[in-house]
Formats: sequence, structure tokens, C-alpha cells
Amino acid sequence: MCPQCRSLEWHEQRLAGTGSLYSYAVLHHPRSPRFEYPVLAALVDLDEGVRIVTNLVGIEPADVHIGMRVTVEFEPTSDDGTVPVFRPDTHTGAPV
Repeated sequence: MCPQCRSLEWHEQRLAGTGSLYSYAVLHHPRSPRFEYPVLAALVDLDEGVRIVTNLVGIEPADVHIGMRVTVEFEPTSDDGTVPVFRPDTHTGAPV
């Protein structure tokens, strides 16, 4: 839903899959066997202006910082699908 006008209309658009970390939380509970803990739940601002709820992977909680550059990758799900997760972007030369 559009946060400004609340429209339910949408269209598909390819995105670069890069952005910056807006916020995050380190989750320890409740535990689910589907995840490895701690889970790094995150809000990522994509470069195209969209904010997405996701998980951070490939980084220790102590190394995470707001504003760090991240890039998307896709992890398989139990039903043969995939979900987007983000890891530190080491290709931009920006500090992570």
C-alpha cells in the first residue's frame, strides 16, 4: 500500500538490490528452528527509495552500524521459494 495515498495499485519494477541500513534489531527470542540465532532483523533503504523489512546475513551483530551499505542475495525457503536477505556490500569501497 502506498504510504501517502493508500493506493493498492502496483506495478513490477526491477531494482538494483543495493541500499543502506536504516535500522536493525538483534533477535534472540522466541526461537524457531527455521532460523539461526541471533537473527539480525533489519530495515533497509533501497537506492530506489523503497524501504524493505529483511534480515542481515554474513555479519556479526557487533559489526553492524546504521548507514552501512548492503546488497541483496536470495536464500531458499522450505517451500522451494526464495526470500531476499542483505549482507554487507564489499564491492562499493564504502566502509562496512
